[in-house]
Amino acid sequence: MTSTNLPNATAFPSSEGIQTSSDAVVITTADMRGDKNPSVGLDETMDPILAIEEGRQRVGKLLAGLQESAPRTESFSYSPDDVRFENHLAVVRLGIATSLFYALRTKHAATAAHCLRVALSCSAWAERMKLDDETRDRIEVAALLHDLGKIGIPDRILRKPGKLSVDEQMSMELNPPLGVEILRGCTSDNELLDIVLHANAWYESRRHGEGPRGDAIPFGSRMLAIVDAFDSMTTDTVYRPALSRERAIEELINSSRTQFDPELVLDFSRMLEERPEILQGCVVNRWLKGLDQSNKDTLWTGPPKAATPSKQVVRRESLYYQQLLGNMSDGVVFTDAEGVITEWNHGMEAMTGIPSSAIVGKRWAHESLRLRQPGDNKDDEACLVEACLRSNSVVKQAMLIEQPGNDPTPVHLTVAPVMGLQPGVYGTVTIVRDMSDQKTLQRQLETLHKKSTMDPLTQVANRSHFDDRLEAATRKATLGKSSFSLIICDIDHFKSVNDVHGHPAGDEALKSFAAVLKMHSRDGDLVARYGGEEFLLLTPNCDNATASQRAEAIRAALEKTPLASLNDESVTASFGVTEFQPGDTPESVLARADRALLKAKDNGRNRVIQLGAGNKVERVAQDDAGKFGWLQWLGASTPAQHGEFDIITPVPVDLAIEKLRGFIADHGAEIISVKENQLAMKVNAYYTKGGRRRADQQIAIQVQLTLSDANVERASSDTRSVKKAVVSHTNVHVHLTPIRNRDRRNREVSTCFNQVINSLKCYLMGDVKRCEG
Repeated sequence: MTSTNLPNATAFPSSEGIQTSSDAVVITTADMRGDKNPSVGLDETMDPILAIEEGRQRVGKLLAGLQESAPRTESFSYSPDDVRFENHLAVVRLGIATSLFYALRTKHAATAAHCLRVALSCSAWAERMKLDDETRDRIEVAALLHDLGKIGIPDRILRKPGKLSVDEQMSMELNPPLGVEILRGCTSDNELLDIVLHANAWYESRRHGEGPRGDAIPFGSRMLAIVDAFDSMTTDTVYRPALSRERAIEELINSSRTQFDPELVLDFSRMLEERPEILQGCVVNRWLKGLDQSNKDTLWTGPPKAATPSKQVVRRESLYYQQLLGNMSDGVVFTDAEGVITEWNHGMEAMTGIPSSAIVGKRWAHESLRLRQPGDNKDDEACLVEACLRSNSVVKQAMLIEQPGNDPTPVHLTVAPVMGLQPGVYGTVTIVRDMSDQKTLQRQLETLHKKSTMDPLTQVANRSHFDDRLEAATRKATLGKSSFSLIICDIDHFKSVNDVHGHPAGDEALKSFAAVLKMHSRDGDLVARYGGEEFLLLTPNCDNATASQRAEAIRAALEKTPLASLNDESVTASFGVTEFQPGDTPESVLARADRALLKAKDNGRNRVIQLGAGNKVERVAQDDAGKFGWLQWLGASTPAQHGEFDIITPVPVDLAIEKLRGFIADHGAEIISVKENQLAMKVNAYYTKGGRRRADQQIAIQVQLTLSDANVERASSDTRSVKKAVVSHTNVHVHLTPIRNRDRRNREVSTCFNQVINSLKCYLMGDVKRCEG
């Protein structure tokens, strides 16, 4: 594979492999890629034995770093240069593009918000690659306006709540050329137009006919395609919840053989590994503040026109209205006169599992909202909102809401028209009431031990109660019943608050923080004070992406909450977010969330960091682990004698070792030895049977890892392909053995092996393969 050409930047390393058929994958040991000296693939003239030996030595140097230092994050100071960088988009020469962006936002606000996030991410990435100012400006503007063509897409397609049909998808394919035609009226910059036109082009595919492929696609288009897909995958939709960042990166890597530039995907992955906070939502807000001040027109032939920001006035009635909707247990939905949803409260989110960010702006549709008639009677399946708008009268009906994996929830819907002084209907208000007794029972159970489990100062749960709930949630998630996320937060510079303003002021800050957390909690959540200024929010049935959004909302609310004891100033907090993933224990979930919190603090504070791949792998009940676990295909009656397998991860060795660093830190693993390209460590795995003490429910396992760098080459299905896709993979050979001989006969050893295998697979984002021979 040839190197990607970076304007005014160092080219990415190239790699070579051997040809295979489209069905077979051949893995060869290649020259290792280090942190600072990326190298090319094996020289064809090099002695293979010598090359393998050199590869082992380089892997050994990387693994030695795990033994020589504790898990670390690079220190980061918030300097004026960072402020200049974050506000760089505000001074990009937008000119008429500002009006075009506002036009897109008027057409479809969700699309404009997506474009804004993509532009910010491209700016961060371009800064990392040290592109020249002109190239960076062009990529940022193209990213900001890459979906401008959606202005010409019919509303019935843009606002459809479910998946698009084939014809509708073909209409969406017109987005790039339509956007280029709009932009052509105000700019003659052909490079900018080419970036927008080829933003959806696949790197190595005939999906787009005779268009450019491979490195012939504009560099900005290849960057934009990766960031565009990443943001789409990490954003909620009605038909698919948002993926965690690590899951999205894994999908990008898996698609890099055909859809994306594989070298750019790896560089994007490294950027997020080193600076996970770089795509912060708070940066977007600062960018928006400077957007209206753009007044340059280098890229644009039309005259710029500065917009005057208007001061937003919040009516007191609006505050009452927001609190009412936010705290109602009933679902409340507002639609306009066309049936487009304009408001979707927390009650509806809880009942349907659909977040407001994914449904607002879409049309009300029973099928997409998982609403159906009780029983098999489908004679009257008319949309209630449409019926209300047609008749201008109240419509009431009992229905069921279905959620994947759960029993249908019986609800009662009341849809009422909103009338005004003038003739006509402005829209509808829908009230959805849960008719099951589950919520009432849950509230009674939650208040049963309230006094004995409460922190006296902040009136939230204490540490003991949190530990019990976390253990119960982990046990439930391990059995595959439901998952959960954990948010850990810590007030920034709390010692300074006590030293400057006194301990009473510190107490007020703690109580205020607890109040903000409770305000943003939902039914079933647990807010707890873990100690000092550290708080936790345990969120059942909540994935990594949703928990990060909620943490960001809490962070923003706390930042805007003045405290009288601090002279009406506010405090800020840092947040670490993670989700239960296969192989986790209560200790590893808490450790990973705490590691994310430390990253947030090291990288500037007052921000949210998310770690973990999330709940991806299908979990196995512990009672059936020996029958249905990962080790079932090993075909042995004594799994302890055959705990040997390979994990193939699509990331290069340096990233794989960083993932292992996180595994070691979160599981409290003890490194036994490092030799060449091998790492041996001790891990304690837990099971639920045995004595009452935690120590009686664990088995100490020696995990021996052998890492080798490999290039995987797949033949393209396209006979006109420019070149074959070669992606750096890492093969991790794993050998598990109980440290104590008596544990080899323990019936729970297969359960513990299963736990370690699942966890390693999640951290390494790889696939498990049986070791041959």
